[in-house]
Amino acid sequence: MSQQKDIQLEISKIKNLPPLPEASIRIITAVNDPDIAVEELVDVLSLSPVLVARLLGLANSAYFGRSGQVSDLRIAIIQVLGLNLVKSLALSIVLNVELKTAECKMFDAGYFWSHALITALVAQKIAIQLNKALIPSNIAYTSGLLLNIGLLAGITIYPKELSCIFSNIDPIEGSVSRAMQKDIGLNQYEIGEILLERWKLPLIYQLVVKNFQNPEFEGEEGELIKLLELSHWVAAYIIDDKMDEMTFFSDLVNELTLSNKDFLKIVDDVVSKKDNILELASVIGG
Repeated sequence: MSQQKDIQLEISKIKNLPPLPEASIRIITAVNDPDIAVEELVDVLSLSPVLVARLLGLANSAYFGRSGQVSDLRIAIIQVLGLNLVKSLALSIVLNVELKTAECKMFDAGYFWSHALITALVAQKIAIQLNKALIPSNIAYTSGLLLNIGLLAGITIYPKELSCIFSNIDPIEGSVSRAMQKDIGLNQYEIGEILLERWKLPLIYQLVVKNFQNPEFEGEEGELIKLLELSHWVAAYIIDDKMDEMTFFSDLVNELTLSNKDFLKIVDDVVSKKDNILELASVIGG
């Protein structure tokens, strides 16, 4: 069988992933609606008992330090969690529930979601600092969350292959994406773009994931991709406590016309929230 046929076979496996259930589609549509009312959001989120349970568990966790139990999702959103946080967490939890990773013994869900959340937060803060209309902060945040979603899809389809890759690759110094390309024929970003298109998520997220490792991409999303590249690496170094090595990012910082002072302030702010983010990651991972 030719290499091209091999790759087409792997793509067909991804396209054979089950479509999103109607409830999940409604949840994703709701969390991407900037004008949705709290009452309507509560109604839609309530379609997923798992999602409601995890959100209430978070609202009652030490992360928010609230005294007294919260058992009503509407109260949890208004008084504890906040609308924006609930939207981003709901999206992450729904995707985590739909993609099964338990069979991949070497997959570290805590690391994955910690990295996704920190990437999203750094991207959001940089977008706000740059104050550019082309990169709305909510788009930057969601793009960060979805950037490596193809890895979860890859694990769902190829749990043994990915477990072997994880056992031999350092999450920072190694390249999971390159190893996937060699062993499977597709990397996580190619898989992610196929998945997001199949699940009919907004086109901007499909384009960002598809072109994340494409140095020749010249579309209007190019600035967002640069921002995500910086955020992606910053997240990895924060998780591994390697902040003193962040001089490596100076070129990316300059390309975004972000001052080094502002960049370091963003990093320090995210680092101060690291323990809380790790707790959020455990809620998402279940």
